[in-house]
Amino acid sequence: MGKPTVYMWPKQSPHNKYSELLTRSIEQNGLRVEHYDQKAAFKPRRGDIVHLHWPSNSYTASVFPLTIVKSLFFALLLLFYRTKGVRLFWTVHNVWPHDGKTRWDLLMRKYILNVCHRAFVLSESVKEEVAATFGVKASKLVVTPHGHYVDAYSRKGTDIRKRFGIAPDRFLFLFIGRINPYKGVDKLVEAFSSLGHDGCELLIAGQVDAGYSLDFVDRTGDGKIRIYPQFVDDRELADFLEAANVIVLPYKQITTSGSAILALSHKKPVVAPRLGALGEYVSDGCGILYDPEDPDGLRNALRASMDMNAKETELRIAAKLRELDWGRIAGKMIQVYTGTKRYEVNA
Repeated sequence: MGKPTVYMWPKQSPHNKYSELLTRSIEQNGLRVEHYDQKAAFKPRRGDIVHLHWPSNSYTASVFPLTIVKSLFFALLLLFYRTKGVRLFWTVHNVWPHDGKTRWDLLMRKYILNVCHRAFVLSESVKEEVAATFGVKASKLVVTPHGHYVDAYSRKGTDIRKRFGIAPDRFLFLFIGRINPYKGVDKLVEAFSSLGHDGCELLIAGQVDAGYSLDFVDRTGDGKIRIYPQFVDDRELADFLEAANVIVLPYKQITTSGSAILALSHKKPVVAPRLGALGEYVSDGCGILYDPEDPDGLRNALRASMDMNAKETELRIAAKLRELDWGRIAGKMIQVYTGTKRYEVNA
């Protein structure tokens, strides 16, 4: 029997480079990867691999009756693959979908975990949470870290500080990403405004979810907070990150943060709550973690980040990025795919 083909569901996503970077590394490790969509539904053969990433789109619809129909079709499709000898895997990026959890999500996600041969999780803390939440044996869950984004985004060369009128000598905190209630931007504005430090500014950049108001920013009125309430194009993402001294991710809930890894990939320290997998990625020296239950935690973390030693921080981040090498991660996944130890890795 020849090498199996991996059907990556999806191989590329306009919203996340994870599957694209993973695909590239798996191909470099010697396996063929094809994009999975409806047209590829009947392509997988015995011994091939179907690897899911964000399955909620495959079982949910705008109205519940359609959700039931989609879920039934999806469940039967996965069962069909099992009877054909296709190997099924799921990377659990989020314990629950971003738009919230329902009893239907619980039912479907338990089913997916049961029907898949194994599931990949991005940290030890997520492994524990998935096992407890869905009643799956921990031995079925394999920890494979989220790989880095080094060289994934090229710089356009835009001077972000000049665009927003931020002087080169100012210490710049940056929040970047979708802006919605669970991202904690309101708490960030409150904490930053209470710093009382004349030498720093805050830039908040990202698309605002419909119905979410940023009126709380206007109330500060001190001119040190800049808002760019629009989607940050991939072509300028690196420019925004390079402009900052520290990336702040004041999330109220999180499983694994690609934004934290993106920041580290650009050698920027991270300020974030000690939630989910953040403690495993933002390790000692790579940023400042704070207790989300401490009302002064975020403010104190912002202040502490201004005193970090830049050279020492860069060395710590470089060491963390070596742990997040895609080649090692892909090698470990292929071991699990194939049930062999041909690929010796230490991810």
